[in-house]
Amino acid sequence: MADYERSMAIEAPPEDVFAWLADVDNLPGYLPPVTDASIEGPSAEGTPGRKVRMTLEFPNGSSFDAEGYLATDERERRMEWGAETERDYSGWLTVGNHGESGSEVVVHLSFGERSVEGDIQEGAPEDRDPVEEAMDATLESIRRQIEEGSGKVQPPPPPEGSQPPQN
Repeated sequence: MADYERSMAIEAPPEDVFAWLADVDNLPGYLPPVTDASIEGPSAEGTPGRKVRMTLEFPNGSSFDAEGYLATDERERRMEWGAETERDYSGWLTVGNHGESGSEVVVHLSFGERSVEGDIQEGAPEDRDPVEEAMDATLESIRRQIEEGSGKVQPPPPPEGSQPPQN
């Protein structure tokens, strides 16, 4: 199992940052390569939260729909998500206090044996980690959207000849 964790300070109150992040309509504004997201109803039995459907598009023009779960805890300012079936992938995000009026967003991803992590890493140069690059782009997108009202940052393109993971 591979785990990744990144964090970033955001100059906005934690309650405001979490409320914006927890709104499913905002997912395409900060998650590369998500272009559409919606809640589809309750999650699968034994899975927390609600079922979420997302459309993902990649630089090579391919796209696919993915389903998973999304659980939010406003009191703890924590989100959890993952694949409901077939994939071994999950993650969580927390928004904590940073300084007098700022926030710290922490994102953690876990990839198991049935995840796409191996496909993502395959073909990447030794000096690049596509998962970490995507996490950094996500955090920078969150910061830009909240602090500046500007757009989503795309991670660097995948290495020549590599293919994005297919569902």
